[in-house]
Amino acid sequence: MNAETALTSAHMTIDSAVAEWLAQKETIGSKRTRAEYEKTMRRFRAFLAQGDLDLLSNPIDIARVAALWANMRGSLTRRPGQDVSPAMYNQRLAILSSFYTFLQETYKLDTPNPIKDVKKRKVQAYAAALPIAPETVEEGLDRIDRTSMAGLRDYALLAVALYTGRRASELAGLRGGDVKIQGPSQVRIQLTFHCKGKKVMRDLLDADTSAVLLDYLHAHYGKQLLTLQDDVPIWVSYSRQNKGQAISTKTLSNICAAHLDTSKVHALRHTFAVGMVRSGAPITDLAGRLGHTDIKITQLYTKELMGDENPYGEKLSARFGIKRKTTK
Repeated sequence: MNAETALTSAHMTIDSAVAEWLAQKETIGSKRTRAEYEKTMRRFRAFLAQGDLDLLSNPIDIARVAALWANMRGSLTRRPGQDVSPAMYNQRLAILSSFYTFLQETYKLDTPNPIKDVKKRKVQAYAAALPIAPETVEEGLDRIDRTSMAGLRDYALLAVALYTGRRASELAGLRGGDVKIQGPSQVRIQLTFHCKGKKVMRDLLDADTSAVLLDYLHAHYGKQLLTLQDDVPIWVSYSRQNKGQAISTKTLSNICAAHLDTSKVHALRHTFAVGMVRSGAPITDLAGRLGHTDIKITQLYTKELMGDENPYGEKLSARFGIKRKTTK
């Protein structure tokens, strides 16, 4: 009995199995996860159909086509001759592979996972976003006009991002129920973040960062701050189109570009990590703040971020007599 016949005997079709798989992904992940998986599967099946194939066709054919499709750009006419990034290639294969794993575990189908043996590509971790130099951060923050509401928000948002090292979605997702004001002798704010993998993490801000955030919240919410509803956004848009709504990760990217010369929000997380190391934080503490469950991930993270620095550089310069040109 082949896989498609076995699926039919379980009163299921490929379409209904895909729908159940997507529903499961939304349950254990998010609507955003489901949308990404659904888009990937829809495009892959459309490509398979061009060769009269579907998800339960010959596994050898599926594997061959999957490797070809995963390397294709969204538009065949754009940037001819260039491959997709290794990370994108691997992500597409991982999504497809999860469907076959779902079939095996849910329907006990005796069919191989055709994606399992498709060779993945080596990814250089954290190469896309570089940490920001401290002087660039300081100058960028100093240039923000905090006499405007948007300026107050931008300063507070960047301060919180740099202090906590949280991801873009975690920052944009902050709501009223995630803010707890502690005091009264020295006011400090505790923030609750809903993180990757459905983790919940908390950060107690220091007095200065708490004051910066409070300045913004008081200016925007006034007396309502004392009775802030759980679902109201912390970071509010002041644009004409979306005024009063929660900002998106795209807006956060624009804020970084406007003040810190990079549109890559993840650079803030990298900057936080390097700052922690420079401040003498043990790798175990950094792993805890970043939310890494495996310290090896943190070790790789810091190695990639700081790999351009040679700790013996000054000694080499002295050894070879490298000196700055002097003026008379």
